[in-house]
Amino acid sequence: MKILHTADWHVGRTIRGRSRADEHRAVLAEIVEVATRRQVDLVIVAGDQFDVQAPSPEAEQIVWKAMQDLAAVAPVVAIAGNHDNPRRLEAVRQLLAANAIHAVGSMRRPDDGGVVRVEAADGTPVNVAMLPFLHHRAAVRAADLLDSDKADGEYGAQYAGLYARFTEGLCRDMDPAELNVLVGHVTAFGGLRGGGEREAHTIERYCVDPRAFPQVLDYVALGHLHVAQQVGSAPPVRYAGAPLMMDFGESDKPCSATIAELELGKPVRTEEVPLVTGRPLRTLRGTLEEVMSVDVPDDDPWLRVLLTGAVPAGVADTVRDRLGEHVVDVRLDTRTDDLQVDATERIGRPPQELFAAFLEERQIEDKRIPELFAELLEDELGLEEGSHAAA
Repeated sequence: MKILHTADWHVGRTIRGRSRADEHRAVLAEIVEVATRRQVDLVIVAGDQFDVQAPSPEAEQIVWKAMQDLAAVAPVVAIAGNHDNPRRLEAVRQLLAANAIHAVGSMRRPDDGGVVRVEAADGTPVNVAMLPFLHHRAAVRAADLLDSDKADGEYGAQYAGLYARFTEGLCRDMDPAELNVLVGHVTAFGGLRGGGEREAHTIERYCVDPRAFPQVLDYVALGHLHVAQQVGSAPPVRYAGAPLMMDFGESDKPCSATIAELELGKPVRTEEVPLVTGRPLRTLRGTLEEVMSVDVPDDDPWLRVLLTGAVPAGVADTVRDRLGEHVVDVRLDTRTDDLQVDATERIGRPPQELFAAFLEERQIEDKRIPELFAELLEDELGLEEGSHAAA
């Protein structure tokens, strides 16, 4: 049984307001090409097909076309992630099923769509349990959530315990003499985050132990973390990673899809197949003079520019004029701790003096900026005096 495992498409994601729709079309077409070329028996999409719960018509068209194209190669199994709207996915389950796409938005019993049976081209069956993303409020009793005395670790243990019970329930009737797979969207302890994940859904209270998955499973296909990686070995627990770089924090992590080959009685063989059609995300860091001397790389990247040293007003426009539409973010590099000022040093000092100190620390020398600040301050103080008089 040869499986293509992908996840975290995040179709609809923009980068600083710029559309990435064309990138998504290209990379999903690349995934379809991989599935076709490698003659896979099953495609797994482990959640976060969309970036938001109310996707645009364009985003929906991109996702459903990709799903349909994949289903023309092999049956597709898909679950909802934390970015997806589970009710929207449930609403189209029957339509998708008519096209060999088995989708689950909310947790279901094994006999009600929670487990599906798929056959490879040679007739080899595989049982696939589907466990979509579980919000904490849906997995833990409301009374416990109202208990403010509980630490995150206690909540996490409760969530992890419930998650383990759910996986056991889904897999209880699986036959160890057959191939068995579970698809989930969750954070496993030991997993490396890419930087573009939603912070609230990767903290400790949402983590599970990769050793807690039932031993009857031959492979656990996860989504949620954007870095392709294996976090457990018995059974193998693996993240496919995102097909596009989603954030500048992921800029040094290669994008890929995973091919997993399962055979009874033998170790699972996995391979990360590189995906190369997305635009890379790169950071340029240096003085304005250094940045202005750089040529745009040939791989057509999105660029974030972090400037050090003194900069004039309007520097963002200057950088964009030089580097073009590749630049999506220009800001001062504030990594140094030298800019921290104790609150007691600010007490009693006039705003103009504090602002002048700020400009000096940031090495901003444009004379127009203090003048504009003085005008804004005067306007603000005038408004305050007027409101006091009216009172």
